[in-house]
Amino acid sequence: MSAIFRRAYTTKSLIPPNIAAATKLTGSSKDAQIGQLVNFYKKLPKGNMEAPKPSGPWGRYKARYIDGENASVTPLLHLIFGVFVIGYTIDYQFHLKHHKNVEHH
Repeated sequence: MSAIFRRAYTTKSLIPPNIAAATKLTGSSKDAQIGQLVNFYKKLPKGNMEAPKPSGPWGRYKARYIDGENASVTPLLHLIFGVFVIGYTIDYQFHLKHHKNVEHH
């Protein structure tokens, strides 16, 4: 039973045949298959892939402050400032707004 599973999930079917061995094959159907395989590999892009450009506000922010050589403490400072602004806004809405021009009760 294990031999059946081993044979069913083998990776041999995923590995393409050796292109250099195309001269050893005989028969027109095999030549046609090798020709299709060669055409497929010729169409694949060559060389290194270009780095994708960041998109969206978070992608640009991450590329500017967090990734690679540009890494800094600035995002931490932005976070502290943002928490302060949000906290002050909430505090103002719940407490300070009511005591703006009125004597403290």
